[in-house]
Amino acid sequence: MPELRDNHPEIYRWIVAHAPEKGKALDIGCGDGELLALLGKEKRMEGTGIELSQDSAILAIQRGLTVHHGNVEEGLDHYSDQCFDLVILSLSLQETRRPLEVLLECFRVGRQVIVVFPNFGHWRARWQLGVLGRAPMTRTLPFPWYESPNYHYITVADWEDFCRKERWQILAMGFAATARPVRWFPRWRSEVAMYLLEPLSR
Repeated sequence: MPELRDNHPEIYRWIVAHAPEKGKALDIGCGDGELLALLGKEKRMEGTGIELSQDSAILAIQRGLTVHHGNVEEGLDHYSDQCFDLVILSLSLQETRRPLEVLLECFRVGRQVIVVFPNFGHWRARWQLGVLGRAPMTRTLPFPWYESPNYHYITVADWEDFCRKERWQILAMGFAATARPVRWFPRWRSEVAMYLLEPLSR
């Protein structure tokens, strides 16, 4: 998804800024392992990845990373409770069929969770749907409806309601568009939203 990758410098900067020093990280949908390698370099974290694409998993392994080639929706049973300090779901949650189950597993194996998703409430998407009556196609939604990999269309407002319902505490949030931070009217202007979470009960 090239248009979303345009935001990767800001996404990576934000994730690294909110990751703990040292510790263990699990990156779900890690791609070629670029983010895990960066966390290892900048925060001295021990990284593990899960990646559905075999070609991407091979590239990550060639970086010297530990990567499991598989689908997160098959479960994280091979990981024990609270074995990671940080679990990352960057631009992958909207492509899962059962996002709540995936997130509950992430909170089981990780102390904190970072979720990054494309904001389907961006003003261009609202315009196309509300005024033109068309399924949105924008920089961050570049696919026609019949080719989209996205099963779920998440807006900032929906996500924050969801976190309150599930009793997940939002420790930090960030927003970006065209690889730059968005500080004003993020529900309308951001292409991607980034959240650091932990359960309220902890």
